Amino acid sequence: MALTELTVAGGAVLGTGGLVWLRHLGAGTRPKTAQDIAADAPLELRTAVSILADPLQTNLMLAALDLGSVQGGFPKLERYDYSRFGLEVDVLMLGGQSLKDWAGDETLNQFATYLGVPKVTASSPEPSWVRLQVRVFDTLVAPATTPGTVPNAVDLEAVPVGITEDYDTWRLKVLYSHILLAGATGSGKGSVIWSILAGLGVAILAGLVDVRLADPKGGAEFGRGEDRLFTRFAVDTDSILAMLKEAVAEMDERLVRMRRAGLRKLVPTTDEPLILIIIDEAASLSSYADRAQQEEFRQQTGLLLSKGRAAGVSVIAALQDPSKETMPNRQLFPTRIGLRLDEPNQTTMVHGQGARDRGARCDEINEHTPGVGYVGEDGTTGFVRVRAFWVNDEAADAIVDQFSPAPVITGPTEDYSGFNPDDLGDGNEDGVAA
Repeated sequence: MALTELTVAGGAVLGTGGLVWLRHLGAGTRPKTAQDIAADAPLELRTAVSILADPLQTNLMLAALDLGSVQGGFPKLERYDYSRFGLEVDVLMLGGQSLKDWAGDETLNQFATYLGVPKVTASSPEPSWVRLQVRVFDTLVAPATTPGTVPNAVDLEAVPVGITEDYDTWRLKVLYSHILLAGATGSGKGSVIWSILAGLGVAILAGLVDVRLADPKGGAEFGRGEDRLFTRFAVDTDSILAMLKEAVAEMDERLVRMRRAGLRKLVPTTDEPLILIIIDEAASLSSYADRAQQEEFRQQTGLLLSKGRAAGVSVIAALQDPSKETMPNRQLFPTRIGLRLDEPNQTTMVHGQGARDRGARCDEINEHTPGVGYVGEDGTTGFVRVRAFWVNDEAADAIVDQFSPAPVITGPTEDYSGFNPDDLGDGNEDGVAA
């Protein structure tokens, strides 16, 4: 984050470029006061802007929240700016402070009360800095509609599946990655999976992606794709385990070929497509099957997760309960999506220790916004708030109809070895009318 060093000299003006400190404006020009700036703000933000535009009021707020004092000094408010959801505020913390001092539930609730807004969240764009998000508008409250046009090609490492709260396209890395998807009943897991399938559609149709789906719930959600969109479709424990064992064997064979060819990563082709294994409600196998089946599931998924990425084998696992018992290999998923969850500690199970302090609030997602969630990836500390495209039954049927490859004819065919193209059926084999 490149923040311009600013000098406090006069009042503050809120504009598209951030916090601009007023300089000498010439004779007869009256600098804007904090009251003037607040009067220009949207009604929902006037209280917040009036405090942030006045350094004295800002310091009084920080003192009231035990984040600064006259004796120890005050954090430096470097910038605040309008955003699509309200305001973003960048603050340089005092020495010895950390994000945890600013991001606790009680502190954020106090910020919201003081600023007169429904919600404040916090993140850290870089060390020593805290970014407060003053939220008065939910940009993800409306369902996200799927794009009206279909691209000619798809980047398997950036598959479009929804929108972010900044109205950017939400893209997921499917190739060379594994994805863990967790959410309570009705949180929108189905829409996320169908959105991934729609985003991959042209690659599935072209034979560059081989989708194999396990649906332990009996196939009600994804059965429409059986023998069409999916090359394998399993609904009971034995057949799911057999499907996973088959995938492990293919992965091992690929790795041997890659080693002999000196390849570090497989680039999908129609001969060696990306094998995408989707497991809906993985807990049915990891917790509720018998002990031997549970152990087999853990072993096979562990092999796929630990060895599959370079070989072009990816796993997407969806589940309601993200505990270690239901998904024992969850640490092997580089991409994790937390939709609405029932308890705060479940956010930690998905996104790791300190995830709520770093902005992931899965337990606070409104039940009326299915598909909304927080995405975290290995190598990053922050989270992206997103909403998957809404996919109803009719849209799911359309995805299957549009992107299912033509079936390969494997059954017997008629014998046309004696066919004479010159025989018109009138007894004259020369093709001349009698």
